[in-house]
Amino acid sequence: MAKPRFGLALGGGGARGFAHIGVLKRLEEEGYKPEFVTGASMGSLVGAVYTRTGSADATWEILDGMVSSEAFGKLGLHLINVNKRGGTSFWHQVSLALHDRIVINLAQTKKGLVSLERIEAAVKVAITEDIWSNDGMQLGIVATDLYNGEDVYFTEGSLAQAVMASIAIPGFLPPVEIDGRVLVDGGVSQQIPIRMAREMGADFVFGVDVGQDVEPVTELDNAMAIMSQSENIRSCHYRDMLNREADVLLDMEMPGVHWSAYDQRAEFVRIGKESFNKLQVTFEQAWYQREHPLMGRIKNLF
Repeated sequence: MAKPRFGLALGGGGARGFAHIGVLKRLEEEGYKPEFVTGASMGSLVGAVYTRTGSADATWEILDGMVSSEAFGKLGLHLINVNKRGGTSFWHQVSLALHDRIVINLAQTKKGLVSLERIEAAVKVAITEDIWSNDGMQLGIVATDLYNGEDVYFTEGSLAQAVMASIAIPGFLPPVEIDGRVLVDGGVSQQIPIRMAREMGADFVFGVDVGQDVEPVTELDNAMAIMSQSENIRSCHYRDMLNREADVLLDMEMPGVHWSAYDQRAEFVRIGKESFNKLQVTFEQAWYQREHPLMGRIKNLF
């Protein structure tokens, strides 16, 4: 019987996606190499760099350098986390209220709060070549068609453009137009691109989920807060439904960590390693059963 084809599906989660690097490091150490690497949102960026380098350490060096670059700093992601901005003085609260009003006004007149030129400059710090396959690995990236909601798969063409489309967080980063289609974050339709890995030919799919679960909200005293929490609930339920299609799912626990916390990226790598360690036995058993179905059934009997 032919060896099953291993697919690795890397989900979106902003800075939390650095945990993917920790998982990749542990897979390398245990001798598991995916034939298919699919990515949505931040997972597309990690997957693209890993496919090119074939090394978790090299992926860390490149993406750490990207986040440290001047181009990335100009994106202003450090200004996004409004959950824990601190400061209790009257004038501090007034300044935050004014800042939020400015952001709301910009959102009503622009497609995104950051220009495509700045996004492209940051992405191209890490994506310097159009490498979709390398050393037995094939890369796939998913984005979402904003008009009809369809999944849009990329396995060739401009890699930087595909990544830009897949990371285009609605309302913050502007949509990307490719071949007449208006595209946004791949995580809108496939938070973890398990289906894409399967459609590319994977027999065994390991999904890595670094997204946030629904967290309790103490203040639901305005329409924006209510709509935001309702959308979070719906999104999480849909993600959980799709996640059942993975052969093995690694669902990391990082409660309260905002997607813009890039200053914690080294810690996320460590969390990725530890999370894989906790799931390693389950992963290896599932892989063995897929690789040796008859022996796997016999082992289960005893």
